Amino acid sequence: FVELNRTRLNLIENEAFDFIKKVAQKYSTEQLMISFSGGKDSTCTEDLTVRALSNPSIVHVFGNTTLEFPLTIKYVERFRQNNTKVIFKVAKNNEQEFLDVCEDIGPPSRVMRWCCTMFKTGPIIRVINRVFGKGKILTFYGVRKYESTSRSKYNRLEEHSESVKIQKQSVASPIFYWKD
Repeated sequence: FVELNRTRLNLIENEAFDFIKKVAQKYSTEQLMISFSGGKDSTCTEDLTVRALSNPSIVHVFGNTTLEFPLTIKYVERFRQNNTKVIFKVAKNNEQEFLDVCEDIGPPSRVMRWCCTMFKTGPIIRVINRVFGKGKILTFYGVRKYESTSRSKYNRLEEHSESVKIQKQSVASPIFYWKD
């Protein structure tokens, strides 16, 4: 499969490299971050970003929501062991467990959307503030527009604070136009 599609793979990979290099030009290495979930898209984005910038020591942040599959946790641990130059941070709400909060206040819903703030965005903001301080950062995300209707409305590069959940970051999605 890879050999039969080599031309296409090289084309989309080179386009992603060019995008990564272009958006990273406005930032120092100390202002770059890779959002790493341990899924296929963030793994691909991590690989592209590290290779495009020739820098394995970019800060990686794994948001452990306490709902991660055991295999995901094992993969993330294996990734850390195999990539010793990576600056790897885990963002986790250590005070609460998702299922315990569900028992207390009920499950998250369209009306009551507490889970991301408590178990994803909040812990990631704390890690970002601790690692990067007050300045702006650029985060590379493994988001693709074909994943969902809501993601199809995103921009490949979000630089305006109204468009992103974490105000101090701009978000770049190198594989935004990729299909599965």
